[in-house]
Amino acid sequence: MIKILFYIAMIIISLCPAAGADQSIITVNYPPDKTVMEFGVLGMSLKVLQDSSDLIEITLNGVQKKIIYPDTEFECFSVPLFVGVNDIHIIASKGNSKVYETSISVFRRSELSSEYTSPPPGFSKNYFHMEDRSICTPCHTLKPGMFDRKPVDISAFPQKNLKDEIKNAAATSTCYSCHKALTAFPFVHGTSSVWSCLSCHEPGAFPKYSVSKPDARMCYTCHIKQKEKWEARKYFHGPFTTGKCAICHNPHASDYPFNLMKSTWDLCVSCHIEKGSGRHILERYMIGSGTLFHPTRGVLDPLREGKELTCASCHNSHSSDSPKLWRLNVGSGFALCKKCHTG
Repeated sequence: MIKILFYIAMIIISLCPAAGADQSIITVNYPPDKTVMEFGVLGMSLKVLQDSSDLIEITLNGVQKKIIYPDTEFECFSVPLFVGVNDIHIIASKGNSKVYETSISVFRRSELSSEYTSPPPGFSKNYFHMEDRSICTPCHTLKPGMFDRKPVDISAFPQKNLKDEIKNAAATSTCYSCHKALTAFPFVHGTSSVWSCLSCHEPGAFPKYSVSKPDARMCYTCHIKQKEKWEARKYFHGPFTTGKCAICHNPHASDYPFNLMKSTWDLCVSCHIEKGSGRHILERYMIGSGTLFHPTRGVLDPLREGKELTCASCHNSHSSDSPKLWRLNVGSGFALCKKCHTG
């Protein structure tokens, strides 16, 4: 009987993980698995068991994105996200041996493709500031202060001191330490450049710090002249009529001018894929000739010195007095052609 009890005890012990066993080497504090995100930068936070590992590798869809040499209990960092499902794999090593690994999946939503407007089953949004994050407060201030609502008009800063002012704005922002990766791009939105986060994000909103919808309601508080100009015209681009500015523009920062989500041509053909070849430009005039091509990118724009020919060379992306949203003030398609083809 004693022998039987001994074996039972040994089995129970073998099934119960010891303190500090591999499953507690790394805990993903944020985000939880199957989270939905709207933009292309994901902030992550890991809790790392002391002295458990000397290297942590982060891969995204099989590509290495981050190497961490842990030296604190918590490791916080950012990784880029692609549209769709992102499989994030976390591998901890000590010496040359793998000691722990885990994976989470994050879905980045996009209005630019019907394939990615809705997440797969089981995925949902997780609002960081709606949960108890007391684990973060020893290092981070989670309540914004007076410095997080600053003048957003760049003219409010002396030009000679502009770079210093932007640097000082970051230094005084409570949001900067966690969200700085959002602005690590060549083209930064005005409010983001001076870390005036509360100009758009409302502490009293639900979910907390969300932005009033539709986007245009918030955007027009600054872009007043653009609103007056665009709404005075007769014809409007589809996304413009919805008020969803963030379909095409990143409200924080971007790799592209005007904070576009993609380059102009790539952005347009995300919806207007059939227009990419330029057939629509010539087919009305060249039927039967076999010449049904006009460049829509990759050549210089004759009317805009130093710029590439794109869809925006001929079309206004917001509104126009032309039903075809032509950018230039012309009465016909042929007159539009003659703006460049003057011979």
